[in-house]
Amino acid sequence: MAGPDPRPVVQGFHEATSGSVQYVVSCPVTRRCAIIDPVLDFDEKAGTTSTRSADAILAYVHGEGLRVEWIVDTHPHADHLSAARYLKEATDAPTATGEHVVDVQALWKGIYNLPADFPTDGSQWDRIFADGETFQIGELDARVMHSPGHT
Repeated sequence: MAGPDPRPVVQGFHEATSGSVQYVVSCPVTRRCAIIDPVLDFDEKAGTTSTRSADAILAYVHGEGLRVEWIVDTHPHADHLSAARYLKEATDAPTATGEHVVDVQALWKGIYNLPADFPTDGSQWDRIFADGETFQIGELDARVMHSPGHT
């Protein structure tokens, strides 16, 4: 007989410059986790980036003995850069976002005068989730919910 459904362990990481909160959601049974909305630190005065915030998340993941199963951007971020690519290189976990990313990419392509060959098909992520789709984080069931209006 199976035991009760596992409850997620959620750890937040506040990034003060953008006021963003990044999360690690983990399954206490399998020790697998998802990193959600990771920040790539940007110093606008110096015009440089750093991985300080992402490295703090990695330190937590390693310290807790977790295995990263997903790196998720809940949406394209207007308030900070994403550290998803950096974390993918560090963990070999796939990146994911929601299907409406293509709408934002098309809008931003014009606003930011991005090159004509800039892809607006979400191909920067490994997986594009549809609204209502489900996926696993260890034994945890996760469901994608479109939440328009944030960006």
